[in-house]
Formats: sequence, C-alpha cells, structure tokens
Amino acid sequence: MTVIRRAWTMMLPLTVLALAACSNNYNLGVTPSLGIGVNVALSVSGGVTQIQQGSSTTVVATVSNDVNNAGVSWSLLGPGTLSSANSAEVVYVAPPSGVTGAVSAQITATSLAKPADTGTVTLVTLGSPVLNDSARFPASVGVPYQTGLSVSGGQAPFNWSLLSGTLPQGLTLSAGTTAITSISGTPTVAGTYAFEIAMTDSLGHTTNPLPVTLVVNPAAACLLSGHFTFEFQGFRGGGAATHLGSINIDSSGVISGEQDYKDGNRITLDETLNSTSKCTNRNTNSGTLTLSAPSGQLVYNFSTTPPDANQVIHSARLQLVSSGGDSGSGQITMTDLSAVTGTPPSGNFAFGLLGVDGAGAHYGSAGRFSADTGGNISAGLIDSNGGAAAPLGAGVSDAAMIGSLSAPDADGRGTATLQVGAGSTTLVYYIVDATRMFVMNADPTVGSARASGFLTAQVGNVTASTFDSTALASPSILSLWGNLGQIDPSGVVSLGRLSAANPAAGTLDVVLDTANQAVDTVGVNYPTQSYTVDANGRGTLTLAGGAGATARSFVFYLDGSADGYLIEQNSASGNAGLLEAQTLPASPPGFPDTLPGDFVGGTQYPQSAGPVSLLPLMYVAYGTVSSNFYSGTFAIDPTTGRGFGTVQQQGVAETADVLYEVSPTKVDLMNFATPNGTNGTIIWLVQ
Repeated sequence: MTVIRRAWTMMLPLTVLALAACSNNYNLGVTPSLGIGVNVALSVSGGVTQIQQGSSTTVVATVSNDVNNAGVSWSLLGPGTLSSANSAEVVYVAPPSGVTGAVSAQITATSLAKPADTGTVTLVTLGSPVLNDSARFPASVGVPYQTGLSVSGGQAPFNWSLLSGTLPQGLTLSAGTTAITSISGTPTVAGTYAFEIAMTDSLGHTTNPLPVTLVVNPAAACLLSGHFTFEFQGFRGGGAATHLGSINIDSSGVISGEQDYKDGNRITLDETLNSTSKCTNRNTNSGTLTLSAPSGQLVYNFSTTPPDANQVIHSARLQLVSSGGDSGSGQITMTDLSAVTGTPPSGNFAFGLLGVDGAGAHYGSAGRFSADTGGNISAGLIDSNGGAAAPLGAGVSDAAMIGSLSAPDADGRGTATLQVGAGSTTLVYYIVDATRMFVMNADPTVGSARASGFLTAQVGNVTASTFDSTALASPSILSLWGNLGQIDPSGVVSLGRLSAANPAAGTLDVVLDTANQAVDTVGVNYPTQSYTVDANGRGTLTLAGGAGATARSFVFYLDGSADGYLIEQNSASGNAGLLEAQTLPASPPGFPDTLPGDFVGGTQYPQSAGPVSLLPLMYVAYGTVSSNFYSGTFAIDPTTGRGFGTVQQQGVAETADVLYEVSPTKVDLMNFATPNGTNGTIIWLVQ
C-alpha cells in the first residue's frame, strides 16, 4: 500500500485498462463508443470489442473532412491478423488458439488525406477463463460491505460457485452471470475467513480455484483511527476556499484537533474543533467526517485507500458535502507524530501553491528555501504567475525570498512568514511526516488570497541536496491546473509526460494533452525540447511551437529526481502543478493492463465549481470501465503508460479522457472539457 506523497496522480502493442467498480451491471465486450482518436471514428460489428479466440470481426472507419474520399491505411499492433483491407473497412481475425485469459490488439486507421488524423480501437481476444485476484478491503461488523470477483477470458454466461470454506456470516456470493460479480452484505461476526471460488463458463471451461482470505474486523465507529492531517481546496461561501487541519480520531469516532479555513467571506485560523466532531462509517471503505467548530460545521465524505499488512488505513480521499451548491475535494493522511519535535523543520525544501488572489484571479507559485534549526530561512527563491493581487507579487521570476518558520505545536501546526521585496505573506503548515507538509495562505484579511499546496524536503540526485541535468533522466508525469474565470467552461488543465532526457544536450521529449476552454489539444508531441536544472533544484523547460503545437515555457523546483513543482510562466490562467516521477514496473516489463488491488479516485484541485467526483471503490483490471455512475474504455501504451479513451459519468455528457500510469499504485486521469459544458478536470486513482 502506498501513501500519497503529494496531493496536487512508440509504437508497441497497446493494452486496455479498465477501471471497474464492483458492480453487477458489468456488460462484457460492449462499449458506449468506439474509434478513439482525432477526426477518424471506428465502429466494430455489433459494438462488441471482445471476441473468442478463432473468431473475427469487421472494423469500419469514418473520416472527417475527407473531401476526396481518400480513405485510411490500416495497421495492427498485437496478436491476430488483418485481412480484406480496403479504404473503409478491415476484418480482424483473432488468434485461433492458445490464449489464456485474454490478450489485446490495437487496430489503427490513419487518414490518407491527413496522416495526423487517426482512430484506434482495442479488440480483446478471450481464451480459456482465468480468475483475477487482488488485495481486498477488510470488512467490519455492522458495516455494509462489497468486494468484487472478476474473470478474464471465457464466454458468458458464467456460473460462479463457492468450492470450499465458509463465507463470513451476513455475506453472500452474487448469483450474477457476468464477468464480474461480488461478495456482499453486512457481516455479523468478526474473524478471518478462508474459502475458494471457481467459475464455469458457457463452453464448459472451469477455472482453477481462487483462494480468498477475507478479514472481518469487530464493530468500530470509524474506519479511520489515529492522528491524521487533511487538506481541501474547492468552492464555498461564494468563492474559492481552502481548509487544512490536524485531527485525532478515537475508538468511538470522536474527533479532536485544530483547523485553518478560508473562503471569500470567512477566515478561521488556528481554531480548536468542538467535541461534537465525529467520524462515522457508511460502507466498505467510506464514511463521513463532521468537523464542528465555533465558526460552523463542515462535512466531508471520505473513501479510504486499502489498509497495510497490519490492517491500518493510512489515507483517504475527501469530498465536501452538505453545503448547498459548494464543492471541493482533498485528502487525509495519517500523521507521523515522531516528525513533530517542537522545533521548526530544518533542511532544504521545495514548495508549490495553487491560489486565487484577492481579486478572484487564479495564480500559481513555486519555490525553494533552506531553513536552519532556529527557523531562519535563507537561499529562498520563488516564481509565480497569474493574479495581479497575489500576496508575493504577480509574475515574479527567480525572485529572492527571505522569512522564518515558527516551531510547530503538538498537532504539527506552525507558520511560515515569507517576504519577496515589499510583498509578504504567512503560510500555515501542518506536518505530515519528516519529508512533507500541507500548507495554505493564512493572511487574516477577509477577501485576501486563498492558496494551498505542499512543502516537501529536497533530496538531490547527486550528493546531499545538489541537483543537475540528470535529475530529469527518468520519465516524469506533468500535471497542470488553471482557471481563466472569464467564460464557461473556465477550467484549464493539462496532463503530459517528460521522457528521453539528454543531460549533455539539455533536451528531452514532451507529450502534452490540454483541456483549454473549447479548444482541446490531444497528444501534442514536442520532441527535443530545451531544459536546464540548477544545483538548488530550480529548472526551466521551453516547449517550442511546431506543427499543431503552441510555444510554452515553464519553471520548476525539484524536491527529488524527476519530481517537484512547476508553474507555466506568463500564464494568465495561473497554470501550476506537479512533476511526478513515473515508476516503470520491474516485472513484467512495460506498463500493465491490470493493476492489482482496489483503487480510490477523486477530483484533484478543482478549478471550477463542478462536477467534483469521489470514486469510492474502483478496480483497475483488464477490460472496460463499468459501474452505476462511472464507465469508460482506455487503450494503454505499455511503453509510456499513456492511454486515451472515453468516460461516461452519471449526469455528465460523455467526455474524451487521457490517463497516465504514474506507478503501480497511482493513475492520473484527465477529463477534457466540452464546449459550453463540463470543465476539464484531473482525477487521481490511488491505492
């Protein structure tokens, strides 16, 4: 289990990533839309994208703006063959035998009139059935529970059965006949239960038994127990809002602690929570945090990440509820109290902030400083963009910064006073562990800036805390958030990947997807772009405009190799965000189509008032996205971890989406904006 470190998430065969909530309405092989791509739409016979080995299906291409009917060229990446190719359609023949579980192949149609326009579809060949296994959330007595079971391969309908052992009292195996089923109910007796599940498909193939161990914990008031630090950013009280706090949740679910909160109309700093603050369970891995204080009450839904080997839950996603039309999201993470020493944090630090200034304009800031044991700040630098009323100035570049850190209290709360020229601001910090803190702007004037972000220890890639150009030698995922606030949709977000760094030449490759008002750009490639990295971790990256590309420039501050905070220079929308080191799985090679374990998802740093999503129980598995409220299909490139697809969310029009596998336990997913409709957002799926 991986705790979130920060919370701001080629032409080899593509694979399929499915994000399937544990649900019984899974429809194997049928997708709501096909032909993912640019100006080339693909359709498959009957809309079925999963076929049995030895079967075949026809794929048809429709090209936009092909006035001379030039048609397309076809290519296949993966097992199987193509035949009867012509300008409009092709027949895909699946491997005749030998498929265990399922394998995927990508078919690409490229416009002959405009080769930059392509469409892709991933077809899955189903072989002998194999049950998928993953880590499971524990159950709790008296709390409604559900865990999923799924199969790769085989042919529906399926017959699921309990071969041996006993299910926990109160839980039953669903009688569903689809490729995903569930064990659900409300457990009544605590204990550890071992049993075996098998499945037989309509062709008479029976899977090997799947051993399952399910822990049922005694009844408890709250799934979360212990000391936690939380952060929130969103919209409340008629404008942008930020909320940080440090809380202790006891065995009865009673919450104690302190908080700092700001919106456009209300500021409450260093406020002690009332004894009526409470944490309660709702179902498998979710519940409600009610935080009551003299200034009022805030209620959050939470969904936890899976527990560790000792059944301890370390983190959860948050979503604001019970607040009218207000919305926002964040995270709560277990605090390492051994890092709270009563002395100011010392060492070298990088930080990043997303904010809204006193005039309502968005801005971003990133920087670094050194701090001694007395809290004195030296070697401080900061870059910012966006709002003209930002507390440390708008558009400052490589500006010197001084200041001081106060000692933290027993909950890990302290302040950082920062000064750049004539401008100054105060940040509240809350210690999460020895390497990271949540921070927010704490200027006490109503209507002043609301900004929040993260302060993390710098760990250099050469010696001590010294950086050089090799700091970006590993791939990194770039994510940006911003907001023009002028038209609807107003959210501006980007997701991309840095790779193939050449430190000697100071160049690297970038691919970038951007949802920007009504103009979305998908998979824009910027090869051999110039970058620099200074010894203090400050770097620059310039994206030169080319065919279909817009010139862009960034500055970043690293806190580790391929990891840090960045802002887009001269960005009117305040674009700022993260660099996250991308981890390639050691075995098997390549980014996988199945990530074991249960995932939790949520909107990260919403830049518009909605929609803000909390996805409480997701299963990252081979196939398609399917749940009562969230569904989609993605084709993933195993060499880059990048996927492109479509998502349908309840109450929201279907949107194109791009995602990147950041690590085996984290996926960043970006929804593109639709004209005059949904704003672009970034969702994290985390374990």
